[in-house]
Amino acid sequence: MGTEAQKTILLICTAGITTGLLVKNMQRAADEQGIAVHIYSAPAIIAEQIIQNQTVDALLIGPQSKYEINRLKDFLNYKAVPYKLITPEDYELLDGEAVLADSLTLLQLN
Repeated sequence: MGTEAQKTILLICTAGITTGLLVKNMQRAADEQGIAVHIYSAPAIIAEQIIQNQTVDALLIGPQSKYEINRLKDFLNYKAVPYKLITPEDYELLDGEAVLADSLTLLQLN
């Protein structure tokens, strides 16, 4: 990523537990590829508060929380935060590399 500032990726799901495991796999993949990103997860219920008060460069949403898109869409568009639903396959497999690749596409870094 060169001299660009570190990007922040937020993953949300119903409780934030499964995405916590996915975050570890994503961070490991990013570290192995030399990509400087900060990745963390949170329960969907507090996503709006986080986006409002912190810098979030990309948002990935667990498949079971797809209803959150409608709740957050206007706010995400207003704050210009790109977002994507994590595929059920990547989510079930905790495929950190695939979800990281999706994140980098959102961030326009690949």
